Amino acid sequence: MKTDWLQNTKLYRGNLHGHSTHSDGMATPEQVIATYYELGYDFTCLSDHLWADSSFAATTICDGSPWHKDDFITIPSAEMHCYGKAYDNDGLWHIVANGLPLDFAPASDTETAPDLINRAQEAGAYVSLAHPEWYSMTTEEARSVAHADAVEVFNHACSLESGRPYGLGIADFLMQEGHRPHLTATDDSHFRLADAGGGWVMVGAAALTQEAILTALKAGHFYASTGPEFKAIEFDGHQLTIRCSAARTIFIQGAGHRALNRNGTAITSATFDLSELKSPWCRITIIDAAGKQAWSNPFDLSS
Repeated sequence: MKTDWLQNTKLYRGNLHGHSTHSDGMATPEQVIATYYELGYDFTCLSDHLWADSSFAATTICDGSPWHKDDFITIPSAEMHCYGKAYDNDGLWHIVANGLPLDFAPASDTETAPDLINRAQEAGAYVSLAHPEWYSMTTEEARSVAHADAVEVFNHACSLESGRPYGLGIADFLMQEGHRPHLTATDDSHFRLADAGGGWVMVGAAALTQEAILTALKAGHFYASTGPEFKAIEFDGHQLTIRCSAARTIFIQGAGHRALNRNGTAITSATFDLSELKSPWCRITIIDAAGKQAWSNPFDLSS
């Protein structure tokens, strides 16, 4: 369990999943970028739909580089689609890939979700499973794409539009199966509603560059949030100490239904004896007085 990045590295706030008029968003790429810049973000990903259906998707990756600033960048991304998803109105998988080359091609009619993920990862992308609750991802489907880097555990647009924002059930299922997916929070902003600034990642990267951000994402050097902040996570081999912004509850969640908790008012630190958890892995959730949450990536405790 290594968390030095949280205390010793500059944190960059970013949105990994969002759309523009390049596909089915209501704001131009320039307007999207301006919105996130004004919200205080350091980067955003124009992850427009990548598929053959021009009614909602494009067949090319959106290039946001013309609007980069010294203190703000975009990362070429896409919400990739392919056939084979059981509970989607169009039978399509939704898979977010950050850091794609601009010439990355849409899936063919026969490319499967596992193969599409492999192709994106081989091209250098960081790949996450979008909004599992929104389209009822099954456990068998999750098993087939367990090699993705991350699970989207909060999707702000899904929260506003359908009340199905979470992916924690799928993330925990994969962890119970022995996988260690990262946990992301995103906006999935389309600007049909005020859906920017509801879910983000805080990435501990060496610099504000695409290469550094992608390296940090792949290393798991980030946390996901809808509001609260992790300040430090310290582990001495037995005790885990969390320092954070004012919280109502801090959970340590592990295998099965095992969990430890600390409840109170404006908690800013808590220490847990992980021998009480009896789990080969854990993840941390903090919840503030307004019900906003933040999630750590999972930690492997088996070694």
